[in-house]
Amino acid sequence: MRIRFIKDKERNVQKCYNEYNYDVFEWLLYAGIGSFALAMTAWIFYKNAIVVFLAFLLGLFYPLIKKKSLIEKQRNILRLQFKDMLYYLGASLSAGKSVEQAFITVHSTLKNLYPGKKSDIVIESDLIINRLRMNENIEDILNEFAGRAGVEEINYFSDVFSVCKRTGGNLIEVMRTTSRMISEHIETKQEIATAFAAKKQEQRLLSLSPLAMIIFISYMSGDFMEPLFTTPEGRIIMTISLILIGLGGLISNRIMNIKF
Repeated sequence: MRIRFIKDKERNVQKCYNEYNYDVFEWLLYAGIGSFALAMTAWIFYKNAIVVFLAFLLGLFYPLIKKKSLIEKQRNILRLQFKDMLYYLGASLSAGKSVEQAFITVHSTLKNLYPGKKSDIVIESDLIINRLRMNENIEDILNEFAGRAGVEEINYFSDVFSVCKRTGGNLIEVMRTTSRMISEHIETKQEIATAFAAKKQEQRLLSLSPLAMIIFISYMSGDFMEPLFTTPEGRIIMTISLILIGLGGLISNRIMNIKF
C-alpha cells in the first residue's frame, strides 16, 4: 500500500471517499503515535534498547493501519452532512423549485450551515451545480457521486432518483419520502453508535489494563519482575503474554466493531 500526500491545490478535484490521502503533518502525527506506542510497549515487556528501537521503526507503518479507520470516519462525516442536504433538498422541491434551483438553494444553505473551511458536502453540492450548468444529466451526476462516496444511503438515494426520473413518478413526493427514510436510517445508526461509545471506551481501558499492571508491579517489586526481563525463560513468558494481550485486544475490537 502506498501513501500519497495531498497538496492544497489538489483539494478541489473530485474526491474519492474510498481512499484517504495524508498531508505531511498527519503522516508525521500518526507515525509518531505508532512509534511511541510500540516503543513504550517494547520497553514495558522487554526493557531492551534493541527491541525498543525495532519496535519504534515498526511503528512508522501505523499510518497504513490507521488509514482504514480514517476512510470510515470521512464516510460517516459525509453521511451526516448528506442527511442535512436531503432535508433542505426535499424542502426546496416541495416549494415548487426545479432540481437545479433546488440544488442552488441547498448549496447556499449548506455554506451557511458549514461556514469557514469548505466541508465535503458543500464542495459536492457546488460540483453538482456546476455540472448541471454544463447540461450534464442529473442521474449521471448523482450516480458518479454515489460511486465515489461509497456510502449506502447515497447509493440508495441515487437509485431511487434515477428510477423516479425514468418512470416519470412524482419526484417531490418520492424525494420527501426517500429523504425521511434515509434520515431515519442515519439517525438510527447514530443512536447505535452513541449507545456503544461507552462500551468501546471500556474495551480500550480493559485492553490497556495488563500494561498498567506490569508497570505497577515492576515499579513496586522490581526484583520480583527482573527475571522476566533478563532470562531467556522470562523473555519467552513475556513474549507469550504480549501475544495473548494483543490477540485479546484484536478480538475485543472486532466484537465491538459492529457494521450496520
